[in-house]
Amino acid sequence: MPAAAQASKMSNFLERLVRVEHGEWPRLAIAFFYFFFLLGGYFMLRPLRGAVAANNSEILHWLYTGTFLAMLLIVPVFGYLVSRFRRGQFIPAIYLFFISQLVFFALGFKDDATPLWMQRAFYVWLSVFNLFVVSVFWSFMADIFRPGQAQRLFGFIMAGGSIGAIIAPSITKAVVPGYGATGVMLMASVFLAIATLLAVFLGRYTRHQRHDQPTEVIGGGIWEGAIHVFRSEYLLYACLLMLLHNLTSTFLFNGLAVLVNEHIAGFDERTTFFSHVDQVVQVLAFLFQFFITSRLVSYLGMSRTLVIIPALLAGGFVILGSSVGLVLFAAVQVAQRSLNYGVLGPVKEMLFTVVERETKYKSKNFIDTAVYRGSDVTASWIFKGLTTIGLSISQIAWVYLPVLGLWGFGAWRLGKIYTGLRANLPPEENGAP
Repeated sequence: MPAAAQASKMSNFLERLVRVEHGEWPRLAIAFFYFFFLLGGYFMLRPLRGAVAANNSEILHWLYTGTFLAMLLIVPVFGYLVSRFRRGQFIPAIYLFFISQLVFFALGFKDDATPLWMQRAFYVWLSVFNLFVVSVFWSFMADIFRPGQAQRLFGFIMAGGSIGAIIAPSITKAVVPGYGATGVMLMASVFLAIATLLAVFLGRYTRHQRHDQPTEVIGGGIWEGAIHVFRSEYLLYACLLMLLHNLTSTFLFNGLAVLVNEHIAGFDERTTFFSHVDQVVQVLAFLFQFFITSRLVSYLGMSRTLVIIPALLAGGFVILGSSVGLVLFAAVQVAQRSLNYGVLGPVKEMLFTVVERETKYKSKNFIDTAVYRGSDVTASWIFKGLTTIGLSISQIAWVYLPVLGLWGFGAWRLGKIYTGLRANLPPEENGAP
């Protein structure tokens, strides 16, 4: 077979596999590698946060509270940037701001000898950084891809992040023994700098595709996005979905931190354990993102896809209510996070492709940061309260079953509203599924 024919056959196979259409590859590839380096940088750092959480498992509810307060301070700053500057200006500025802070932590961290105040500050910083930069990324994606494109391509883009997240823990495990946390942080800084360059390149490429017309400044008030959240039934259901998910995930995160604190000693050993957990999660998430999620939404619709996750987790919580151990608990958390990154993550980002630009940036960022961490605070204090009154981790698992039932109802309603909003979009804004 001639080389040209083989190349054409391979190209057609990839387009069927990824569900990409002619002309979409350049923008899709840039977005894929942009998210690869962005999540790769974060997941190098995440095992360090897990080790810090295990070292401070008794005060995790306070760390969540500190993170939420930090989010409240940042939201109006982001609102100001979005209102006054173009997308190509405020997105790189935000990434460079966080990179400079990461270098500061790299110079001050000394593993087990790191002062507690710096460990706790790093935990809060990384919790803010993760949600903020990822939220900005997906606001960008919702701005440049139409709903039909998002349904086909967001899973693939998120798979790029998962590949970065799969590779990142191996880098952390290789770097920690010789260079400690400082080496991991500096390596993550390099990944984040590359992601920043790709963000700039993607913005310029998109502008070129639109005949070099500059992106309009969104304008509006600093708090307008937050106010709009409380006036929209659709966005309130998105907040409810996030709250109920976080009640579940925070219980699993806190419970695992407690069990690791009881069974594994040493900062490096705990970092390695969390690296293994992160790696398994991302492999499973990648399989969902690359092969399953977009097809699931196409065949089942948005509502049924959103309901699948709480239904499956309910089974896992029944198991935890019957028997709890470190490995079993880690397995359920792996399942929850895999479904979150592999299915719920891409689907959640699709929800914002049917709203106006101000909502995509301001309201979405408020939900992804302040509302997200606010629900974390609520969940962590609930967990602390339940353990304080003497409930075991297995008993708490039974308490969360009604939460999963309410989550299923909210997910169904949110999917129905999405379907209605998308049906009302003009054909040129909708895009082919």
